[in-house]
Amino acid sequence: MFLIDENLSYKLAARLEDDFMGIEAVSKVTSLGEGSSDEQVWKYAKNHQLAILTRDKDFVDYWSRLGPPPKVIHLIITNSRLSAIESLIKQNRILIHQFLSENNNGLLRIRA
Repeated sequence: MFLIDENLSYKLAARLEDDFMGIEAVSKVTSLGEGSSDEQVWKYAKNHQLAILTRDKDFVDYWSRLGPPPKVIHLIITNSRLSAIESLIKQNRILIHQFLSENNNGLLRIRA
């Protein structure tokens, strides 16, 4: 389903597992781990058919240059509290599921 970039808490994976199956956090993936480069994350997501969930605009830049796959879900939120991010994702779960299942341009921006 998707890969949580390390600019978001790995704790999101457990909090979102009821709404989204197949969530992985970069910091918990053995072959990636903390400190992985954006390029490594991009390649991992592409090779494992995962979308990238991120607050990092760099992945939008990758998407602009390379196109999908992987798809990118870019969260635009100033509040970095885990509960606020979790709430934003859950409020948009239907939109996210549609985005992941449809053939589209590969970029979804969700603004708080």
